[in-house]
Amino acid sequence: MSYPHRRTLLLPLLIALALAGCAGGPPAPKPWAETATRELGLALGRFDAQGRSVHVTRGAGAAAGQPVVVYLPGLGQEGDAGQRWVAAWAQAGYTVLGVQPLPADAAAWRSELARTGEFRELGLLHYGDALRAERLAALRRLLPALQTAQPGLDWQRAALAGYETGAQTALDARGEAGWQAVIAISPPAMQAPAGGTAALVITSELDQDPLGLVRRPVERRQAFETMAPGSGWLLNLGSINHLALSGTLAPEGWHAQDQQHSKPAGRGQQRGSGESPRGPQGGGARGPRSGSVTEAAQADLREALRDSTAFLDARLRGRALDAPRLQAR
Repeated sequence: MSYPHRRTLLLPLLIALALAGCAGGPPAPKPWAETATRELGLALGRFDAQGRSVHVTRGAGAAAGQPVVVYLPGLGQEGDAGQRWVAAWAQAGYTVLGVQPLPADAAAWRSELARTGEFRELGLLHYGDALRAERLAALRRLLPALQTAQPGLDWQRAALAGYETGAQTALDARGEAGWQAVIAISPPAMQAPAGGTAALVITSELDQDPLGLVRRPVERRQAFETMAPGSGWLLNLGSINHLALSGTLAPEGWHAQDQQHSKPAGRGQQRGSGESPRGPQGGGARGPRSGSVTEAAQADLREALRDSTAFLDARLRGRALDAPRLQAR
């Protein structure tokens, strides 16, 4: 091949690379409100109850009397977290109310323990007996306030869902009146009430613990294994890590970092561990990222969204449970 011909072939490539450099890489994600309202057909709202901010997500033009899902986020998160879960359930005809019951949980990554890198101690505090009981008591106080603020919802068909500490509280509440279904996403290793309303536990083979309290992902299935036969279901995924299970979208400032995290792990790196040299990538300031970008992880997340919705439909609408990946207790 002659050199002039080679330059002719290289020129378009160089121009493309130059333009990519000027553009600064992939575009930043759109604000969630824009995506939710313009692309997903959702309506967003917010109100205060018991001093806590409650985020409302429903289908645009949704009819009155929809069944309701109360969503409890994880450490360092407010009620507007878990957008992927919330959007899927709202598009399926549920009104989702997201609320963080305890201010201490929302501020976890701004605490002194987080600033000094004492992440295991932070986990022991927030998953420990005292805050566990306080969080459940706060939920009990919140429920009547939510019902008063949203009287148009069908509170006879209500589900409770949560991630991390929210999952712990959701499982603790499964034996209480007012809930027809519970969804626990990435719960800690814990004993759940053996009886109570139907519960779905969602975890994965890569559901590591950035705080170091859970040694192996299989321990997150402990709550499922303690449920009475016929009252529990398990969705155990293969390729989605703990951060992606949060369902929370990455803020714009982390977009470039997410692109970097999508590169193959180098020698000595463990993918999906949830750890970084600066500490765990939990909620809030270190926040859940948008999760793994692998095709397998994206497929797992789509399955989880679909199967969790099928579980809600079965429990709240009396439909047949069409989710063959769910393992029954």
